[in-house]
Amino acid sequence: MSGKMIDTLHRSKTGKVSDKWASYLPHYDALFGPLRGHPVCVLEIGVQNGGSLETWAAFFQAGDVFVGCDIDPKCGRLQYDDPRIKIVVGDANTAPTFEKITSIKNTFDIVIDDGSHVSMDIMRCFVNFFPLLNPGGIYVIEVAHCLYLDQYGGGLLSEFGAVAFFKRLVDVVSFQFWKDGVTINNYLRTFFDLRSTPPFILEG
Repeated sequence: MSGKMIDTLHRSKTGKVSDKWASYLPHYDALFGPLRGHPVCVLEIGVQNGGSLETWAAFFQAGDVFVGCDIDPKCGRLQYDDPRIKIVVGDANTAPTFEKITSIKNTFDIVIDDGSHVSMDIMRCFVNFFPLLNPGGIYVIEVAHCLYLDQYGGGLLSEFGAVAFFKRLVDVVSFQFWKDGVTINNYLRTFFDLRSTPPFILEG
């Protein structure tokens, strides 16, 4: 099974169900392929029925740990034969749940946000969990089209939604070219108080 691609593993698996858009799977093969064979640590926020964790564990056979977090109490009853798979029940954006996750592992190679898909939740998750990525790590936001939908607190023209937030972070990456015009704190003041911009953004 070690040579199978994510798409094949996902489609052929039995047991726990996992809803993943089929169009994602080939991209995951390309994105995660270079990490295959490494002792990766994976965090997935939003696991629903838990099947995707089995897919990651099967793909990354040399993986170290696969942590799944979900707000649904039913996920607490999920059981796995693979001891590398751990389940945390709770809202990932609360301090107690964050502490439960980081007590299992405090750095990750891959973080997948497949949680509420609400714009504000996605931004909070990014601020909380992106700093836990190891150098060269990968942060994925699934069902990103919801960022453009009003019912998820998003929208193309929303000044406060995740689309605007991530577009501004793209600008921050090029800060050296506009640093004489405005500070990062001022540029992101829509999302953070002037003195509360996360350090990883200021230092990145």
